[in-house]
Amino acid sequence: MDLRGYQQGDEFKIIELFELVFKQKMTLEQWNWRFKNNPAGKYMIKLMWEDKKLVGHYAVSPLLIDIDGEDTLTAHSLATMTHPEYGGRGIFKKLSLALYDELENQLGCKAIWGFPNNNSHYGFVKSLGWKDIGIIHTLGCPASSFEKSNSSNKVEKFKEFDQSHVEFIQSKTSEFKIKVKRSMDYLNWRYTQKPSVTYKNFFIENDGHQALFVTKIYPSSQKPSLFDLNIVEGFVDDYDLLPDYIHQILLSYDVKFDRVTTWKNLFDKDHLKLEKIGFVPVLPQTYLGARPHFALDPKFMDLRNWYISMGDSDVF
Repeated sequence: MDLRGYQQGDEFKIIELFELVFKQKMTLEQWNWRFKNNPAGKYMIKLMWEDKKLVGHYAVSPLLIDIDGEDTLTAHSLATMTHPEYGGRGIFKKLSLALYDELENQLGCKAIWGFPNNNSHYGFVKSLGWKDIGIIHTLGCPASSFEKSNSSNKVEKFKEFDQSHVEFIQSKTSEFKIKVKRSMDYLNWRYTQKPSVTYKNFFIENDGHQALFVTKIYPSSQKPSLFDLNIVEGFVDDYDLLPDYIHQILLSYDVKFDRVTTWKNLFDKDHLKLEKIGFVPVLPQTYLGARPHFALDPKFMDLRNWYISMGDSDVF
């Protein structure tokens, strides 16, 4: 078998393997968005071939992380795939270590990080040098909690992120030492240019209070005829107004809802504010881990320093 990096045209075989392994389609537009058009960089991919047959794939997506005020190149671990006929041959480990070596020694990438699922977590920690940072619990609240509103606050949708949105987000995350750099280029790439997923972006400015949300909907796992509202990004000045904001956002969708869900780091002071409203831990829970490549500040491996949202995961 032959291990090598991505070459132009390989994406067609990658898409075929993705559909074989995950039983769902990936379009060329989706692949280009993630691996070619990422504003932080492209083509961090290793492939395993047997003749002209693609049998293994590991890719990461470059991301700039703000580490204590300094922009740092990292890579978000994404699609790991092995052809069903080639399991048990150590392909994933070989691809991973080869890619990690290139990232460290040629591209100056300081860390690989991400959210390994239940199937991959053991292998990442046991064989690939990953270390656990923490577990992120989904927070959920019944949608029925937001059925009524007496407020006149108006929630306005917008399409493109501008610098004022960036500055507001920065003001709400400034206390965290570790966070994805939410630049204007990143936010528009992530939420307005992503194919196949429809996000709604909302900004509120009223009586000196501001709030910004990015939301999407997903079929409820508990009640298939209903939906969950995922608050993928949420930045709020006044949490007393959050129930009203959520009420109006729910009304903007023409579906019936079961729950409202979001992520909030347990060590984030706003976690308690969500609890007060009625948000409690629900499934799923998600591992957050990393493999640091260089001597990084110990803050990086401490969950207390991280600002985390659903939008930091490629699942949402």
